Amino acid sequence: MGLQTNRLSLEVAGREITGRPVPGRPRRPAGPYLLGLPALLLSCLLLVPIGVTVVTAFRTKHGFGLQNFAVMGDPAALHAVGNSLLWVLVAFGIVAVGFFLALLSYRLPAVTTLLQPALVVPFAVSVLVSGATFRLIFDPTAERGTVTAVWTWLFGSSPVWLGPGLFWLVLVSAFGWTWLGYVVSLFRAGLDAIPDDVSRTITAEGVRGWRRLRALEIPLLRPITGVVTLTVVIAAVRVFDLVLIVVPGSMQRSADVLGLNWWRATASGDDTGRTAALGVVLFAIVAAVGLIGVRGLRRRRWAMPVTVVRPDPLLTRPKPSRRVRRYGWLIGFVVALVWVFPAVVLVATALHSPREAGVRGWWSLSGLGFSSFVAAANVGLFRALLSTLIIAAAATAVLLVIAVPTAYLVSWGGLPTRLGRFVMAVFVVLAVTPVQMYAAPLRDAIDSAGLAGSRIALALVHAAAGLPFAVLLLRSAFASAPPALVPEALQGPVRQSAVLATVQRTFRPALIAVAVLEFALVWNDFIVGFLISGPGTTPLSLVLWGEARQFSASSGPVAAAAVVASVVPVVLMLTFWRTVVRGLTTGSRP
Repeated sequence: MGLQTNRLSLEVAGREITGRPVPGRPRRPAGPYLLGLPALLLSCLLLVPIGVTVVTAFRTKHGFGLQNFAVMGDPAALHAVGNSLLWVLVAFGIVAVGFFLALLSYRLPAVTTLLQPALVVPFAVSVLVSGATFRLIFDPTAERGTVTAVWTWLFGSSPVWLGPGLFWLVLVSAFGWTWLGYVVSLFRAGLDAIPDDVSRTITAEGVRGWRRLRALEIPLLRPITGVVTLTVVIAAVRVFDLVLIVVPGSMQRSADVLGLNWWRATASGDDTGRTAALGVVLFAIVAAVGLIGVRGLRRRRWAMPVTVVRPDPLLTRPKPSRRVRRYGWLIGFVVALVWVFPAVVLVATALHSPREAGVRGWWSLSGLGFSSFVAAANVGLFRALLSTLIIAAAATAVLLVIAVPTAYLVSWGGLPTRLGRFVMAVFVVLAVTPVQMYAAPLRDAIDSAGLAGSRIALALVHAAAGLPFAVLLLRSAFASAPPALVPEALQGPVRQSAVLATVQRTFRPALIAVAVLEFALVWNDFIVGFLISGPGTTPLSLVLWGEARQFSASSGPVAAAAVVASVVPVVLMLTFWRTVVRGLTTGSRP
């Protein structure tokens, strides 16, 4: 090959390439992998105890086998499994009711104005608070219980709502009151995201009623339906503290779920192999639900049988008639009133003295004052508030510092495809893992390290438990970038900054959602503190549960403690709820 430049003539002689080609791989810098190191270390707080539980479940006196799983032949364990599966059906029912409430508020926009704040408040409070509230409402004494008093006035006598069989009504009511706001809000966000031109087009083609529901709303809401169903079903399978506070002690075994059965076996000193086997069975049920939900999210959306026209900014959703709007306000007012009523009962009970709250209902005007709040303060309420604030703030800060770079790594860090899939699969499994899978080994390890009662240790456990969900949510925010921008993000920090500027509108709500939900979940937590922490931490929920064990004699202080415990998460949720919903639906909206 010849080359001539500046009157110099150069000749380059090449040589024929021989031998087989040697495959090569692009060199991947090790720097980005360091972003995931803190997440790996924090996840080991769960992974190592989970491994210990699995090994313990399969270890027998003669090696390894399935002998420990013979505990599932115990009638009490089988009864608990049956109750856990019944809770799955309850969760599906709540999702269905929430969908149709969201559809109603979408068809009648006036409903949303009153309904939205009423639905957010129950989701912000803890399950213990919900249980205590509904136990007050269904108190079997007509002088105190609202439902019992009304039923007695109408029919002359009332059944014992907390008696055999009927306690399920109270449990399901409390669970539904807690979770329905979450379901309605996410479905409504998905409905609001349907383009108006698509809605008008399908209406112009004469598709109305059930046909419209099948052709438009259900197909486009499929991703959000998967997220909502997965969350509520897992919460139902994990139900624990609700049974403890609602069902009287003499009947709690009738309401046992697998998590409670595990706790009773552990507390009674049962063989560690058998209790570990119970935890593995609970984990298998939850993991199966999680895998089904994730698999459903990966399916392709149904094709919508309409021709979509080009979006027109002048097209808006047609306003309902004046008569429809008037009925919408009426329906919204009635539903909101019903939904706020339990909170009114709780606050009104807290404003009665301990004596009056124990003998008369919340509607009585005698004994009004703040003496129940004083009684709650005397049992360490404000010390527990400070302890809970420290734990929640520390856990949220640790979580954000670790989750953001980890989500960045699995999204744009250039991980090999197989490694990225494996990491995400691990996070999905950890996100649905019940506390019973790591509680006992982790508690023993904390005690051995001399950290029993340490707030920092409990905060780290909470951060580790919240990390999988946070990474999954933040990764969805990163992944919401247009596909054409992702290759640019992998080219280096300069291009990554440009792409981050493009996706900040979706990433910021996801970040706020992670922070708000983690803080609220840690603030309201009972099961992690109950199963793992020592007496030095005194989380707020443990103080509330300690008072609630003598419910009939301390309903006033219990209500007062519940009100004080709910102020912070309620204000937090009401302030950031719209942003939280946008963050939760990132990557799942139609």
